Parts: sequence; C-alpha cells; structure tokens
Amino acid sequence: MMFAAVITAAAMMCSALQSSEALQRGPACWDGWLSGTEGNGSCTASQPFLMFCHGKSIHRIGLDGRNQKRLVSPVGSSVLLDFHFKGESVYWADRRTGVIYTASVRAARRQKLYSFDKHISGLAVDWIGNFVYWTSEEKGEVRRMDTNGKNERTLLRNLTKPSSISVDPTFRFLFWLSFGMVSSVQRSDEGGRIIMTLLTSAEQLKALTIDHQHRRLFWAQFGLQGESAIASCDYSGKVLHIMDLPLQSPSFAMSLFLEHLYYTDARSHVVKRLNKYTGGKPLDVNIKPMTKAPVALKVVHPLNQPTSLSSGCDERSGVCVNVCSSPGEPGVCQCSEGFTLSKQGTHCEDVNECAHWNHGCSLGCENIPGSYFCTCPEGYGLLPDRKTCKEIIPCGGKVTNCGRGCLPTEAGLVCVCPRGSALLDDGQTCSGPPPSLLVANLVDVRVISADGSEDQTLVRDPRGAILAVDYDPIQNQVYFASISQKTIERIHLKGGSRDLLVSDDLLSPEGLAVDWVHRRMYWTDSSKSTIDGSTLAGHNRKTVVREKLERPKGIAVHPLKKKLIWTDVGRRPVVEASSLEGGDRAVIASSGLVAPTGLTIDFTEDRLFWCDQKRGVIESAGLDGSDRRVVSENQVGQPFNLAVFEDQLWVSDWERQQIRTVHKRNGKNLQWTHSSFLLPASVIVLHGLTKPGADACLHLNGGCTQVCESQEGLARCSCLPRYVLSTDGKTCSPVHGSDAELESPSSWMTTTSPVEDRTQHHNRSSAQRCPSSHEAYCLYQGVCFYYPEMEAYACNCVSGYMGERCQFSDLEWLELRRAEKEKRKKVTIAACIVVLLSLLSLIACVTYCFRTRRLLYKGPSVDDVREISVAEESVSQSTTASLPQFCPAAERRVVGGALPTDSPKTARSSSSTTETDTGSLSKHIWYQSPAAAAVVMETTQPDTKPTSLSQSGSCHGSSSSFQDPF
Repeated sequence: MMFAAVITAAAMMCSALQSSEALQRGPACWDGWLSGTEGNGSCTASQPFLMFCHGKSIHRIGLDGRNQKRLVSPVGSSVLLDFHFKGESVYWADRRTGVIYTASVRAARRQKLYSFDKHISGLAVDWIGNFVYWTSEEKGEVRRMDTNGKNERTLLRNLTKPSSISVDPTFRFLFWLSFGMVSSVQRSDEGGRIIMTLLTSAEQLKALTIDHQHRRLFWAQFGLQGESAIASCDYSGKVLHIMDLPLQSPSFAMSLFLEHLYYTDARSHVVKRLNKYTGGKPLDVNIKPMTKAPVALKVVHPLNQPTSLSSGCDERSGVCVNVCSSPGEPGVCQCSEGFTLSKQGTHCEDVNECAHWNHGCSLGCENIPGSYFCTCPEGYGLLPDRKTCKEIIPCGGKVTNCGRGCLPTEAGLVCVCPRGSALLDDGQTCSGPPPSLLVANLVDVRVISADGSEDQTLVRDPRGAILAVDYDPIQNQVYFASISQKTIERIHLKGGSRDLLVSDDLLSPEGLAVDWVHRRMYWTDSSKSTIDGSTLAGHNRKTVVREKLERPKGIAVHPLKKKLIWTDVGRRPVVEASSLEGGDRAVIASSGLVAPTGLTIDFTEDRLFWCDQKRGVIESAGLDGSDRRVVSENQVGQPFNLAVFEDQLWVSDWERQQIRTVHKRNGKNLQWTHSSFLLPASVIVLHGLTKPGADACLHLNGGCTQVCESQEGLARCSCLPRYVLSTDGKTCSPVHGSDAELESPSSWMTTTSPVEDRTQHHNRSSAQRCPSSHEAYCLYQGVCFYYPEMEAYACNCVSGYMGERCQFSDLEWLELRRAEKEKRKKVTIAACIVVLLSLLSLIACVTYCFRTRRLLYKGPSVDDVREISVAEESVSQSTTASLPQFCPAAERRVVGGALPTDSPKTARSSSSTTETDTGSLSKHIWYQSPAAAAVVMETTQPDTKPTSLSQSGSCHGSSSSFQDPF
C-alpha cells in the first residue's frame, strides 16, 4: 500500500510538472482565440506574431511589440526552433542534449521525439509531407523523421559541416549552409537524390531562411574585417542581392513575413525589423529591451507555410495538368509543347531548342521559355521565313528609297525593316518601332521587349536598391537612383560606363523624373521629406518642395504644362501637383488613398494614372483632379509603379514579381509580360511618342551624317542628291563612288553652337519663331526656331552658351574670349611702350640737333680755335726771334685811323719771302702786326700750314739801315 501511494503521488507530481511546462492554454490558440467551442475547434491566426527563445523559455510577442507571453518552459538555453501551423505544434531541439521535442497547442504536455547526439546544427519542419529534418555538423548528415517521431532515416551523408536547414515543401527542396574551405549554400530535392551548390562565399554564412512569398533564400554573412550584411538569391542561386547592415554574430537569428525581415540583436537584446529589399533604418519591435538576447526567431502565420494546391505537381510550371495521386509522393505531370518532364517527374522544364541542331536557324538562335527565335549578326537580316539570314546590301533599281538596305531574295530585292516593325504595302516603308520597357529591378536596370522575348541588362549592382529610373530621349541616357548607395547615376541606353551625378545629401531617393525639354531632373527623398532638382549633369541643385511633405514616393513631370506631380504615402496620403519651381501647389486626389506609390502621365490625353500598393487599385484623373475613375481593382496584386503607352498600362507587381498589362480605360485584357524579376519597381516605356516635344535631331544631328528628320521622337536619316543611305541607316554613300562630288556642308547645315555641331540640317528660310508654348525652350536668351517641314525645334545660342537648348556654358568659347582679351591687353601695352620710346627718341634727337646748331652759331669749333691759337703762338715766337729788341711799329702812325686798303696784298708765302732780296723789303715803309698778319694769311691762304708763317715776318732784323719815310 505504501509503495502504491508513493507511485500515485509521483505520477501526480509529474503530471503537474508537465502541465506547468506545456503551452499556455485556456482560450489561447495560435492567435489567442478558438474558432469553435469547448476547445474542439481548429486554430486560426488572423494576426501574425513572433515566436522566439528567451533564456530557457519559448515566448511569443506581437509584431507591434505588445502582448509578450511565455509559451513553453524550460526548453534549454541553446535551442533550434520551428513550428507546424496546420498541425498546431511547436518543435525544438536542445543542442546541448541532442534531444528533439514537440508540444501541441491543445495538449497539456510536451513530447520527446528523438534523442540524437549533441551536434544538431539545424531543424526544419515539412508542413505538407509532415516530416522533421535536422542536420548534424559533426557527422555531416541530413536526417529525417515523421512529425510523430517515427521512420527516422538518413537522407544525405558525407556533407561538409551542414547547418541551418530549411525546407520548401511546395517545391520539394531542401536548403542548408555548408562550412568548408569556403562557405556555400546547398540545395537538394526532398529525397536527397540530387545535390547542387547554389553559391559560395569567403565570408561566414548564418541563419538561412526562406521567403516563401517570393521564393528566395535569405542569410546573414560576416566578414573577417567585421563587416556584415543580409544577402539573398533565388532558388537557383541567381539574382544575388546584398544589403550591408551592422549585425551581431553570436546567437543571430532571423525570419521573414511579407515585405519585412525580423532579426535578433544580441547587443541591445531586442528584435529589429526592416524592409527585406530596400533596408533603411532598423526599427525595434519590442518596446523594452529583454533581460537576455532573444534567439531562434520565427514569424508564425499561415502565409509562412503555404500549402500547394496540387500536392504532387510543382507549381513552378503552369503547364502541369494532372494532380498528384497522394500527398507526399510525386504525381504524374504532362507538359505542353516546348517543355519536358523533369527527372524527378515533379515539374516541367523548358526545352532548349537552340542546344539541338534542329531549330533551322541559319546563323543565330535565342532560347525563350517554351520556344525560340532566330537571330542574325550585325549586317545581316532575317528573311520572311524567320530562319534564314542574308547579308544586307545597298538597294538599287526601284527600291532605292529603302532606309536600311535590302535583302536579296528569289523574288528580288526586299527592303529591310528593324526587328519589331513590318514592311508596309508600299514595299519601302517600315512600320513604327514597337515599344520596349525600361525596368528598375532593385539589383539591376533592364531593357526588355514589350512581349518579353528580349532582355538586356544595362546596370548590375548586387548591393544596390534601385527603385527609380527614367530616361532622356534626346541624348539616350538612362538615369537611375539607388537607395542603398545613396546615389543618382546615368548610363547610355546602349551601355557603357556609369556617370555619377549626385551623391551628397541623399538618403532615400525613391522617385525620379527627367524633364527632357528644360533639361533638368527631379527626385523624391522620403527620408528627408523633400523634392529636389538639378540639371541633367547634377549641377545647380536646389530643393523644389519641402513644406507639407511626409513621405514622397513617385514623381512625374509634364514639361509642356510645366508641372510636377508626385505621390505622398505619409499619414495623409495624397497625389499633388505644382509648378516646376514648386509653386502653385494643388491636390489632385486625397480621398480613399492608402499607399499611392507610382504614377504616370498619358500625354496624348493629358491624363494622370496612379496605383495604390496597399489597396491593389489603379486609378486615373485629369491633370486637375477632375473625372477620377477606377481602372483596375484587385487584379494586379501589389502595384508599385506603372507606365502608359497607347491603350496599354504596364504595371510592376510586387506580389507576383511580374510586369503586367491591362487596358488603360477598363482594366481588361490582363496579361503578364515578364516574370524573371527580383522586385520590379519603376517602369518606363521606351518609344518616341511617350515623351512629346523631344527632337531627336538636336543631339549630334541624331547620328546622321547628312540630313536628319525627327519623326515620332526618333531620328530619321536621309541623304542629299547623288547619295544613298548606307545599311547602318546613318551614313551616306555616293551613288557613283569616288566620281561623286561632295556638296559643301556650309550650304545646308546650321548649328546652335560655334563649338559643337549638333543640330539638324535645315534650310533657314523655312524656319519660324517658336510658339508661346515653347517660349522657354531655349535657355540663356537663346532664340527658338521651329521647322514646320520637320516638326522640330532648334536654338540659336548667344555667345558663351552651347547645347541643343543652350543649356551648357561654352567653356571653349569663354577660354578663347579670355585669351583674346589677354592678347589685346598685351598688344595695347606693347604699343604704348613703343609710342613712348619713339617720343623719347624724337625728343632726344631734336634736343641734340638744336644744341649742335647753337654751338655752330656761337663760334668756330674746338679744332679751329686750336689751329688759330697755335698760329698766333708760332707767329709771336717767330717775330720775337727775328726782330730787334725794340720794334719801330710803336712809332708808326696811321693817317685817318685806318689801314691802307692794299694791306692784304702785302702777305707773302714763305717761299716768296725767302726769294725776296733786301731791296724788295726796303720798298715797304711800314710793317704789319703779328695778329693782322695771321688773319690775312688765314683769309688768303687757308691751306698754308702754321709753321710756314713762323718763317716769315713783317719786321726783319737786318744789318742794313732802317729808313723812315717821314
């Protein structure tokens, strides 16, 4: 009896303990309510919640951070967690003990399913096949058992440290992380028959989880230098997206629900939330930090465990017609033409017809899902059989007006038309080109054909978050904005290098619009609550709208009306308009809006279209808000943005990750165009008619070497007489080869700038002044001209400006003008110096001449005076030496006070004197003074030397007597 009592008491204590460790009961279910009565109903969950491990317990908390409750305790401090929503059960594994447990929402106790070892590294529940999968990092295995703990077996062996396993039962895929020399993401089918490596990384990967809504894999990666990020890819390892984010590696866990990603932060002890694609600033979910860091995070909601409509056939293929016979087993599928059944028999795979040599294409083949088409290299054209390529040759005879050359056929020469257009009945004219789409796809920017048959990637940026894109039809430049990189860039429509335009003071540029007439661009910044603008080169930036903005998203520009139109998804959602300068604001629509994200303008009807992402509605109205209509409702999932052309609307659907088309008036004819997107955002239709007023010939003459005509927004090239258009559709060749004489370009070419030749070749006599609607077409006082024959506009720029609309400063002209001014300045200075020097020289010459003449008038020169002095001195010395001491000249008398008139004749040369005898001397009754003798000799005999004068004299010393005449 004693023993029985002890057993009974122990059983009661064990039952009480199990009851205390069970899920909290009462009326509580997954979301706290039972749909039935007396606890017999099934659980429903109208509101999602977070389930996580905190300390040694499993807790739940609402996505708003409220109503935190403890569900199970104790469970251990290091656990792996998952749930089975339909089975109303929670599953966890204790890493330290190696035991796997489960607890039912309805039951009062937990159940031990399996005791493995201490090396469990991952746990996942298959809610369709009712399996539990786990990985052993130490043993390198993936194992599976039923949700009731039976039929345990090993699926995969000899793996390299597998961990963090996840399962997608609808696709029958297993995913896990592997840690070897490099980390990798692995995939296999549920049976473990086919294993493939999706991608490898040098960084450490953790916390693999699945986005069942968009069928993508998410994980965290940690670098050696402390960097970290959230990365994702599709089920094939493609379309990689990396979002840099500071994370804490220890005990990191994350889960996804709809557009948000939830993850644990070990440092702050909180659960954080952010957009899974665009990122942004993380928000704390729980109001107060927890005492310990939360781990093993899961979002509980039926959307996170979707059930397949046909439990056997893979829903990837819409051509599988049979439903599988039994749950958990592959059924039998039949595939349509162009597809083949996979080896597992669970889904249909595309047949690559181009890989087999029975496609019939002569030169090129391009595979598309379910079919293929033939292609030709440059310089070749496709014949009407759509398979054979022939070389394009110059046309002759009656088909000389073909703009792109001819193809030789059995019936003769046939005009070539570009892809997407058809030859009209005249046999020479091609129909207009079909539209193509420019799509921002978060990690890339693509150009796709309207039917989805062609796809070209212009920009690829795995770390980008590109939501906004637009293009300039004049220069064929594509402009795009990245939220993660916080930049605005551009690239040519044909590819090439990227130009960084704006990088400062950008936070979240989610909308972008290009004004192709006024040559500016505008963008919205939801984090700054502003609308900014700049030139197309990123210069002259300014804030256009700031007041009464909360979260501006989409934006469009109407250059002809000079209007900006944008959407605001703040607390008071609105569609609003203003002038290009931000004034004259007017509300277009405000009632019934929740999240108006995108908008577009139909320029042919001056009508506005916008979409509401939360409501799934597309509406339209006039530019003033009148005549508001609902175009489509609940047909396009989650529309983010849209574009209009002719009668069609192209809509980017975030729910199905597709581009869809509907009729713009009634919303009918719903079709999908392209589906291989990560997150299609902005959509732009590329066609000449979508942006009116754009003259394709204004930039570089449209690429034409001779005559350019702008038709439907496209440049149409033609040639002068005696020239034909070459096969490239741009250059012209002479009809008679080298014998043709080129016409002087000056007779038919006009330019808008003295530096850059970029305008149309028009006849000036046909030009008219632009209408008032284009009064601001030419900037900086440029004169606008309109050419009626070509329906085009051109500008005559003033000096110092250039460009198709005079929007650029002519730096070369300014430099030449500055150099010319500098040259003129130097020449002026040099001329002044020369004139000054000339004046100084003239003054010096005049002064010299004047002084010289003055000296000549005053007396003899220095030499003459010197000769006279020497003569006087010689005469004086000679006289003194030859005459007696006393000369009788002192006693001489002059009658009448004058000398005799014949006195000059008394002078004698030295020879005459020597030959004169004493008798001749006695004939003179008087003598001359030395000074008078010198003057007489200077006058009568200028060539006589002064020394000869010293040999003669008037007074002679002689022994003869001196006779006085008186």
